[in-house]
Amino acid sequence: MTHCTQHTIALALKGVIDMALDTHLTEEQREAINTLASTPAYANESKLSIFRQLPWNKKLEYFREHFLVPVTAAAIIIALTTFLVVRFVSPDTRPALYAAVVDDALTTTGATNLQNELEEKFGVNVIIDDYFDMNKDGLTKLQTMLSNKQIDVIIAPHKVFKQLAGYGYLTNLESTVSKSDNTKLDSATVQLKGFSDADDDGLDSSGTGKGAAKSYGLKLSDAAGWTSIADSDHDALIGIATGTKNTSTAQRFIDWLYR
Repeated sequence: MTHCTQHTIALALKGVIDMALDTHLTEEQREAINTLASTPAYANESKLSIFRQLPWNKKLEYFREHFLVPVTAAAIIIALTTFLVVRFVSPDTRPALYAAVVDDALTTTGATNLQNELEEKFGVNVIIDDYFDMNKDGLTKLQTMLSNKQIDVIIAPHKVFKQLAGYGYLTNLESTVSKSDNTKLDSATVQLKGFSDADDDGLDSSGTGKGAAKSYGLKLSDAAGWTSIADSDHDALIGIATGTKNTSTAQRFIDWLYR
């Protein structure tokens, strides 16, 4: 109920009582009615102004009733905005090498050990991620990370690797392999068909595996650094992911495997 409404009701009440019981009211009763009919102490003042004028023992209760919810909401909004700004201005540091290991081409223990060994050898941040299960959400995860240019190297069983090459997810290794001093890479190279984005492909026609055969993969069966890892898939292939900005580090990793 507003101060104005309270005041109106009080005046009406006073008028009715004065007319009906004018001769029967005591002085004390009249004072009580006058107090009820008087303008509230803080009428037409802002909540902040009222809060300032309240005695200390009343401030906490008034704050809880009128300010707690909006102040809490404002604090949450400010914190969230600050977090988003910080994340945008200072994104997480990109690892120097991110290798996606698909469909158990390497065990989790093997991936962890390889990651630690590479970080010690190269002196940079390395991630060997073996959580890409094509029977679950592995392909979706791979597609999302590739679109964000977060993957540098892909390792997968031969059949799956061929499928990924057909999707256009791997880079032609001719330039990197030919520039490498590691002669083992020449004999390890595998020709696979890539993705075709020819203009004559119909809207309902997929270009998967319709591209020219190129050097998209390397046989890891020839890589001593890979076959020496317990439970690694010796028939797996390795290639450099499309869109990587860490080609040099990816090439160092491959050369290290074929040492």
